[in-house]
Amino acid sequence: MPERDGEPNVGIPADGVPSEEAVRQERKQYDEGKTVKERIYETALTLREPTPVSVVAERTECTPESARRHLLWFAEIGIVEPVGEGQPAQFQRNRAYFWWKRANEARRAYSSDELDARLETLLESDRAYQEQYGVADPAQVSAFDIADPDHHGALEAIWSDVNDWLTVREDQRVLEHAQRLQREQHSAPA
Repeated sequence: MPERDGEPNVGIPADGVPSEEAVRQERKQYDEGKTVKERIYETALTLREPTPVSVVAERTECTPESARRHLLWFAEIGIVEPVGEGQPAQFQRNRAYFWWKRANEARRAYSSDELDARLETLLESDRAYQEQYGVADPAQVSAFDIADPDHHGALEAIWSDVNDWLTVREDQRVLEHAQRLQREQHSAPA
């Protein structure tokens, strides 16, 4: 059996994909001592697409009624949002909430000057990508138009750049929102 750092890779199947039982055991250890509400919250953070209450209940090992009650409460405070109407009830994470949360955390963590400096660094990165690829937006980059389709390393490098560029753009929006939140805080009456 191959070893890494002197320890055998016990329990890792040859194809690298853990069994459902191994995943269940890992989840059980991870969830030990957590309340249903905590398990549902952690699961709600992963709901990037509409997910039925029954699936959330199964993942968190609780009743569908309990999952629904907690998801409705999380919807009230903006963490998730109900999707569609009818049955089965479905929820997904509220991207706007997490975007606001990141901006609010940045507003608290950095001074106005620090936000300005971080934003300027991101703007410089954005301009560098625009120059490098000759387009104004990462969505306009086509790796297959730039690199030989048979040269996988070059394609992966371009895709990596595009992902980094998208992250730069997302971080820009977050910091710009953080700046607005700071301005609102300073202009609000005490």
